[in-house]
Amino acid sequence: MRARAAVATTPPRLRIYLRRSKADEGHQQFSLDVQRDGSRLFALDELARAGVNIPWSEREEYIDDDRAGDDFEGRPELRRLRAEIKQGDIVLCRDQSRLGRDALEVTLAVRDIVRDRGARLFYYAERKEVEFANAIDAAMTFIKGTGHQMELEAIRGRVREALRARVRAGRIAGGRCYGYELRREKDSSGREYTIAVVNEAQAEIVRRIFSEYHNGAGLKRIAVRLNNDHIAPPHAGRRGTGSWCPGAIREMLRNGRYRGVYTHGKTVRVRRGAKRVAFRAPPEDIITIDVPEWRIIDDTTWFAVQEMIGERAASSPASPGPCIRYALSSLARCVKCTGAIGAQSSHVGKGEHIKVYGCTRHHMRGNAVCCVKLRQAIDEVEASVIDKIQEKWITQEMVTEILADLRETLTAQLTASALDADAIEAELGRLRAAQKNHASAVATGGDAIPELLGELRRRNDRIRTLEIDLGAARRTPTMIEEMLAKSEANARRRVEELRELLDNPADARDVFESVFLPEGLEFQEAWSSDGRRRVWAISATAHPVRSILASDPTGT
Repeated sequence: MRARAAVATTPPRLRIYLRRSKADEGHQQFSLDVQRDGSRLFALDELARAGVNIPWSEREEYIDDDRAGDDFEGRPELRRLRAEIKQGDIVLCRDQSRLGRDALEVTLAVRDIVRDRGARLFYYAERKEVEFANAIDAAMTFIKGTGHQMELEAIRGRVREALRARVRAGRIAGGRCYGYELRREKDSSGREYTIAVVNEAQAEIVRRIFSEYHNGAGLKRIAVRLNNDHIAPPHAGRRGTGSWCPGAIREMLRNGRYRGVYTHGKTVRVRRGAKRVAFRAPPEDIITIDVPEWRIIDDTTWFAVQEMIGERAASSPASPGPCIRYALSSLARCVKCTGAIGAQSSHVGKGEHIKVYGCTRHHMRGNAVCCVKLRQAIDEVEASVIDKIQEKWITQEMVTEILADLRETLTAQLTASALDADAIEAELGRLRAAQKNHASAVATGGDAIPELLGELRRRNDRIRTLEIDLGAARRTPTMIEEMLAKSEANARRRVEELRELLDNPADARDVFESVFLPEGLEFQEAWSSDGRRRVWAISATAHPVRSILASDPTGT
């Protein structure tokens, strides 16, 4: 369905799109600062000369840094730009390749921005405005996109071949690996390249990990010991927590580089839809070479550990499928360490186990990472959350409060509606007059009939949209009262539905997600009301249930 264009009752906005990708050769020329400066000069010169006088200081920027041009799903700022564009807005970027390097996807994006949304799109590098009014414009956009897509594929091909050649020469072709450090050296021609050399301090930790596992320690126990000894973990960038975890230990134990064997190209990225997905590469495309100077673990220890990993995997019960999701899994965080609260097993009496909620970071990484040892029975915690929902968030009083806010919002809109209605009526008059002219032209015949019919359809769609908007702008106080009455009935019905779901434990998860996502819950240690034991004190930072109970103020 085609997006509805908004009525241009507010001044147009200047929206700047900036993107940088590591896949671009010579990417410095397209750096974010250069793109921003180029956009500014174009806006102050060319746009001002064309009669567009929007202050640069009032621009809205959308920045996708380190994002591939053919990934249209992994660029949140481009999605936000397309969602926020209004009719008459000015969209400015360097050139079409910044919007994207997929011929089909970028053509659809330009069509959405220019034709469907009614915005004006400019490429400052080409000093031109982009047109998308007919088949020729669409074809030109697609052809240009095909060139950009071919360029991206050629760049990736050259990078891939260069990396494979580097591997065959015994040099490093990837990022950092714990146990090694990277050094720059020069060949006989003076050209620099990167090699990996053993970092003895980290190599000792690697040997310790293999030794402890070989001696019977589990992944979690090894991680806890390393954290308790305050040993710095591998650097994980923005995703890291600054601590060792069982998953990192597992990957290290399976990394053949520690026995001096380097494997490159195990995965390949393939286009699937609007993004690239990683798959296992064909065996013939995988390169494996021996690099003796990288050896940290001897073959005897290495193969013994691999055998133990296989035996432990075989003795573990096979998973029947996706893990059971307990009602609060992934919804709650520990206030102390911000780690997830998850379901765990706990001993009660002789041999008896119960399920409890506890901090997963403490459970998996030890007291040095999070000192919160509290574990409380799942039934008890979930009952407490249900009580809080029924007492605080799903109440008839909350419905009354929401409706009061809604009434205030709708009343404030009544004054502005009259101005909106005048603008809509004026545009409707112009469109209907133009429709008569086009209808007359169609009646006379000629070679341009297909283009005229297409224009008639587009104008009819716009007229229907404006008629709906006009009806909304002409709301009266009586109509507002009817909307409020309907909203109140819907909200109170929704309250009862949520309460009924809470009575069934199998449905409680759905209610928790509705009420607490995306903000989630916070768990903090506290004393019970009788002061005898420690329990989870549960809080939520917002009232997301408002969005569930409140009706749309527009009445749609």
